[in-house]
Amino acid sequence: MSIVVLVTGGNNGIGLATCQLFAAQPNYHCIMASRSLEKGKKAIASIHSSSTKASSSISLVQLDVTSDTSIAAAVEDIRAKHGHLDVLVNNAGVCPMDFSRSVLRDCLETNAISPAMVTQAFAPLLLQSKGTPRLIYVSSQLGSIQMRGDPENVAYNEAYKTYRASKAALNMLAACDAWEYRGKVKVFAFCPGYVITDLAGQREDKEKAGIAKSPDESAKGLFTIAEGKRDGENGLFLHDEKPGELYPW
Repeated sequence: MSIVVLVTGGNNGIGLATCQLFAAQPNYHCIMASRSLEKGKKAIASIHSSSTKASSSISLVQLDVTSDTSIAAAVEDIRAKHGHLDVLVNNAGVCPMDFSRSVLRDCLETNAISPAMVTQAFAPLLLQSKGTPRLIYVSSQLGSIQMRGDPENVAYNEAYKTYRASKAALNMLAACDAWEYRGKVKVFAFCPGYVITDLAGQREDKEKAGIAKSPDESAKGLFTIAEGKRDGENGLFLHDEKPGELYPW
């Protein structure tokens, strides 16, 4: 039986690279969640064209993480087709540069409230897993309160006030879920690093500084978690691929 993985925001950036990596594995079935079916279909077509191994191990579900109706429909679709879920990757997110009431509200809605609702809705399917179910929140070191106050941190002089607040909230959700599902589901917050995607700002500066990573590199970190190689760090804030690479909350 294949390991069933759901990746939200799977049609571009880190999500797309993650779907492509999982889909290429013989023992995985990857479900790409995309708000737009059209964009999702194009993304899956790009995966099929780049790897024949992925032709039968990926499918698409429409999912707008900000809509409870859309979330419920996606749950029923996956329940009907698979009956369970083994890995949930909460990846969908936004990174606004502005700070205002409306921008902060929208960012919190997408980056924190929505993954909380997605997890709550899909938890029953995760608990139906015959193996070890895993829940991964794609976070950021910018959400670390301790690192925000550290002048030695590489991102100390970066503002990102709205984004930081949303990821700090997401980190707390991960910590709370690790407690709520203790003994049942392995829960992780994972920072993929500064990744070259449409979400990230100041791309050229980061590339010149040599600290930008590709989505493919970040996908490998997520795959390592899904494979159970970091289960000993359940309930913690991880980064990179190797066990022991952790960030403070």
